[in-house]
Amino acid sequence: MESTEHSCEIAALVAAHRKGYALAQPFYLSDTVFARDLQAFFFQEWQLAGHISEIPQEGDYLLFEMMNESIIIVRGKNNAIHALANVCRHRGSRVCIEPRGNTKRFTCPYHAWAFNLDGSLFNARMLDADHDRSKLGLKPVAVEVFQGLIYVSLSPSPTSFERLRADLDPILAPFGLARTKIAYRESYPVRANWKLLVENYNECYHCTAAHPEFARSHATHMDAARVAPLNAQMQARSKAAGASTAYFDCIGAKRPSGSPDYAYNRYSLFDGFLTGSEDGTPLAPLLGDLTAYDSGASDVYVGILNPMLVYCDHALIYRFVPIDKDTSVQEIIWLVHEDAQEGTDYDLDRLKWLWDVTTVADKRIIEKNQEGVNSRFYEPGPFVGMEAYTQRFIEAYLATLATS
Repeated sequence: MESTEHSCEIAALVAAHRKGYALAQPFYLSDTVFARDLQAFFFQEWQLAGHISEIPQEGDYLLFEMMNESIIIVRGKNNAIHALANVCRHRGSRVCIEPRGNTKRFTCPYHAWAFNLDGSLFNARMLDADHDRSKLGLKPVAVEVFQGLIYVSLSPSPTSFERLRADLDPILAPFGLARTKIAYRESYPVRANWKLLVENYNECYHCTAAHPEFARSHATHMDAARVAPLNAQMQARSKAAGASTAYFDCIGAKRPSGSPDYAYNRYSLFDGFLTGSEDGTPLAPLLGDLTAYDSGASDVYVGILNPMLVYCDHALIYRFVPIDKDTSVQEIIWLVHEDAQEGTDYDLDRLKWLWDVTTVADKRIIEKNQEGVNSRFYEPGPFVGMEAYTQRFIEAYLATLATS
């Protein structure tokens, strides 16, 4: 449990923050702040654990692991998706060892206690008959399946997806994300505090100089006035293609009570670019029920830690994962239509090119950012207009930190 001294330290840091400015140095360097971060965000908020295409058959499972926690995600009877703590109810051994596979039941490798796919106890060798076996199943973990994406929360009282579904289900339905599959995933280790990764993702103030590959196709590195005509022209194309241009910003202060943060925004690419490819040409078959390319891309947030980017022919999911206070991993998952075949319908190198080259550059940028933050000369500076989403993240972060 966090000490009163540590709580006061964090409260003082939050109270001293200057609105409209970057965070003070201790938010990135303090062990106390990092411990609070883990509890307030990674062990309370919803985390992306996988996609239903990874566990298509009864008994298929995968492990979701974060810090010292391990969660079994398994497809049980009647297509039910279960999330179970990977901790034996006998003496605490990890029950499931392999990262993914198929099984009829889970058997602990230590003393062979066996558990059904829903986590209930199947057999405990030599256990006295007077024990209530119904209370010795694997502990359930909160799980939600949204548009084919599997989310888990380690919170004993997780937020509800009700409002999020009501707003985002109709918008995302045409993209058919539940009818996609993982084409590729890559993890990029970054020597930096996790917040610097999220901050960098949320602004494109740096994009013109740092990401020429991105800047020649995406208009988000320009100011709002220059982007507006492109988005206005996209409206008719989106309507004809079946893609939604609705807008939601329900993050931080705008988040409905009892709901995760969520947001949706579709914006236009530059003329000549149908998707996020090197030459503007398609990368894979159209997603879902789309009938044409609208030359747009959608930013989607389900929580502030799992943003998505959805083009007409593929989608990307980002995960920002802390390893320790000073080290993180940025994982990217590329999704394509479930029927698409590598080598026939898409070329993997072309598919991943843009966001691989961009993320490699971001890794370098963020690590240099961390080196500067470590300096005795670091002092938070003011945000500019193009960093509005990063400022939104900072404000949501501080609000959560203050109330957790």
